[in-house]
Amino acid sequence: MELKTTLFKKLVFTVIFTFVWIVLLLWTIHVYIPIEFYKKFFSILTIIIIPVILFLCLTCIFLLSVYKKEKVFLLSPRIGIKLLRKIYPFISAIAAFYNYDRFFIKQLFISINNIFVNDLKLKVSFSDILVLIPHCIQNYNCNIKVTSDFIACKECGKCNISELKKLKNKYGCNLAIATGGTIARKKVKEFNPKYIIAVACERDLISGILDIKSIPVFGLLNERPNGPCINTTVDISKIENQLKKFTMTIDKER
Repeated sequence: MELKTTLFKKLVFTVIFTFVWIVLLLWTIHVYIPIEFYKKFFSILTIIIIPVILFLCLTCIFLLSVYKKEKVFLLSPRIGIKLLRKIYPFISAIAAFYNYDRFFIKQLFISINNIFVNDLKLKVSFSDILVLIPHCIQNYNCNIKVTSDFIACKECGKCNISELKKLKNKYGCNLAIATGGTIARKKVKEFNPKYIIAVACERDLISGILDIKSIPVFGLLNERPNGPCINTTVDISKIENQLKKFTMTIDKER
């Protein structure tokens, strides 16, 4: 955690340095360009862009503080989620320009998003939660197509599908296995949940969090002992803990 916080501080400093450099560049162009039209153009551009850059810098500092404290303050979690989604493309682009570890940036985004989602503290029924699972969790050599019907799983224990099936039966939450973003969106529309617990790799989680704007998405990274997209796994206890956290005050008989 300490190493990630240090890397995040470095990233925030880099973002702020880049924005300040842009402002100084614009102002220098404004001062030294002899043609009056261009002087006015860059002057107006600088005046417009400074508040935007100030906002982005303050947002970066706010997100760093939330990440360090693992607690939301000053703003509501919903506003925090919106800010995170807005600023992610800027941070991602700057990080790519300076050759930062792209997996670290994505994991950082997912971690901060999860802090905001947990801080919403909404309590819903288990039936209002959708657990979205990638198809690569199923054993590659299995002949049963659980993407269309996970109930058909024979519970051989060679992958997490049997445990997920038991989890659904125990709590009554919704469970869907998706082969990609299009199917995932279709499942979200079908179940219309109030919370989503999504399991996937960094790329797919980021895509889902950014794409599904009206529903809180808690992201869990899958484990990839055999590499990406084949025989991946997930810690079932983490999913169960989130289910309980989102339903702490209701359905106590479970």
